[in-house]
Amino acid sequence: MMDRAMIKTDSLNTIGECLEQLALAEEGLIAIDGQLLKHDADQAWRKRAENARRTIGQKKRIITARLSVLRHQEKEHNRQMHHTRDSYLIAELREIVTPSSFLRCVHRAETKLEAASE
Repeated sequence: MMDRAMIKTDSLNTIGECLEQLALAEEGLIAIDGQLLKHDADQAWRKRAENARRTIGQKKRIITARLSVLRHQEKEHNRQMHHTRDSYLIAELREIVTPSSFLRCVHRAETKLEAASE
């Protein structure tokens, strides 16, 4: 009989926690599959193992969905941080360079942006 690791889906707050629980779920599925391949198991045990496999599969789907949400939130946070950084950078450049130099930079950046979008 194998040691059962508890797969927790009720408090997945970080990507790392999701990945840890996802690994536990995958290990559990692999272990159950290996035991189900043995032909000497009785029917009652086989039924319990199949139910456990279904439960782990459901938990794995919950973890995967939560992981997707957390990754999306992280991506949005990173996008917002880049936008904020760019805003600060532009404000600082406006104070340091001459207005004509800044406008030339803006024009060059817009030209490159248009060329990249074509």
